[in-house]
Amino acid sequence: TRSRYVPNGGGNDDPNNSSGNRGGGGRGGAIHLARIHGTEEDRVNCPFFFKIGACRHADRCSRLHHRPAFSPTILIKHIYRHPVREAELKAAEKLLLNKDKKDGSEGTGKSEDEKVDKKQAEENFLCFFEDMYEELGKFGRIEALNICDNLGDHMIGHVYAKFTDEEMAADALQIMNGRYYDGRKMEVEYSPVTDFREARCRDFDEHTCARGGFCNFMHIKPVPIPLIRSLDEDCEMERRREIDRQRERESRSRKRERRDGSSRRGGSSRSERGSGGSSRRRRDREVSSEHSSDEDNNYSDHEDGSKRRKRRSRSR
Repeated sequence: TRSRYVPNGGGNDDPNNSSGNRGGGGRGGAIHLARIHGTEEDRVNCPFFFKIGACRHADRCSRLHHRPAFSPTILIKHIYRHPVREAELKAAEKLLLNKDKKDGSEGTGKSEDEKVDKKQAEENFLCFFEDMYEELGKFGRIEALNICDNLGDHMIGHVYAKFTDEEMAADALQIMNGRYYDGRKMEVEYSPVTDFREARCRDFDEHTCARGGFCNFMHIKPVPIPLIRSLDEDCEMERRREIDRQRERESRSRKRERRDGSSRRGGSSRSERGSGGSSRRRRDREVSSEHSSDEDNNYSDHEDGSKRRKRRSRSR
């Protein structure tokens, strides 16, 4: 029988390991696994999915695609309409119509509709970037918003948004997932990408990428820095206004609660004052009646005394 090779992880069988902890060092230890995680040496986890959040093999990949449970980066899949792909779809539709009408040839599949107006495409891209930035900026400060220019099916139209805090990304995912933009339903998920320097294609940045739009690394479309700064300032002002509006709503609600509470307490105190006044009036009436009866008694006693004096004077 063939013996299985077990890498020496510095365990109890290692005479050089004085700690006695199995798997504490060496090639098979945790330090080695952490070092090779997400690299080509890692035979378990997919390095491309770890770097760019997408893999051209998709579910057919022989390695694991570890989807994070939380991350400061979210991915909106296939939401950007790439002008080249849109032109190809229009050309395909025109060819189908020509085939049905028997007015054109079926051969090349090329037409004038495949030509992309670069100026119009750039204008549409900047409008799309502004819409995404303003909408995502409502949830917090955006550290990076990258839109892929790739043409591969596993990356086309991808939008990556990295926030400064994971809670902001969680709020954005919860609200944006399932919404519609330009007739497309947004599919949002957490992305393992946190360092875009490792994910982007350096050759594309230098305009020397030989694979074009089908490169496996990110071809991030460039955006003017002044536009990003202006959008960031506008989003920051809008977040401050929203905070002020929220505080004003909370202040109004607290005032309303205090007013309602004072009105309820005031009604009960008025009823108590009403009952107390009636009882005091009854007591006053009783005292006045007693005082009047005492005066009547005193007056009758005075009359009796004067009558007695008169009778005594007449008897004398």
